[in-house]
Amino acid sequence: MDKILRADAAGPAFQRLAEANHAFLAGAVPLAALSPKDTTFGKAVDLALGVAIPVHSHIAINSVLSDYVPKSVLGVTRWGALATTGIALAGLLKLNLQGPGITETVKQLWRK
Repeated sequence: MDKILRADAAGPAFQRLAEANHAFLAGAVPLAALSPKDTTFGKAVDLALGVAIPVHSHIAINSVLSDYVPKSVLGVTRWGALATTGIALAGLLKLNLQGPGITETVKQLWRK
């Protein structure tokens, strides 16, 4: 659990995960944007983005916390970041499984 809470300093395995996640997002976001509506491929990409985006954000926000939050409250803020990551993960999962999905939602925002 400590490695998840301190995702920015959890060691080489987490660093490799972060790098792979960056590369995945760089390729998956354009693929998702170009995928036709209601395809199996689009749904699979949406589900993968629904996990990759919160993981990316969690690792990045922990770097910010390490740099700018006083050590006296760092533990509490890391738990808050983990809770926020969990809520985001659950929300994106619900959007992907019960709603139109991440890609279609973003496309709808651009159309209006």
